Amino acid sequence: MSNKKTPHLRTRKRKNRRKKFQVLSQEDFKAQIVSLLIKADKIISEDMEKAQQFAKQARKIQMKTRIKFPPEWKKRFCKHCKAFLYPGINSRVRLSSTNKVIAIKCNHCNKYTRIPYYRNKEVKNGQHH
Repeated sequence: MSNKKTPHLRTRKRKNRRKKFQVLSQEDFKAQIVSLLIKADKIISEDMEKAQQFAKQARKIQMKTRIKFPPEWKKRFCKHCKAFLYPGINSRVRLSSTNKVIAIKCNHCNKYTRIPYYRNKEVKNGQHH
């Protein structure tokens, strides 16, 4: 056995690849999320992949900053595959009068999301007049 040390392979230093967000207020982040979702909404009929990218970007910002989606945009994502839904293009919406349910079927994963609805708030609270 020789006393020579085996030469180590040169290792590259890893660069910090994590993108850093600018320091913005929550209102600025919320405005950025909404603008991305509006872009996705406008472009979805022409370019589905680009719209999904915009929505995915908005979702990443939302998760990273822990901001809740505005209520009008919250139901526009599939609960199962997280795809951005547009009724008539990549999802199907049905109202069930017997079950009092809005059924949204995602055409990506073919799963349903059921959202209960009520005609007026009195029925929801259990108060009958």
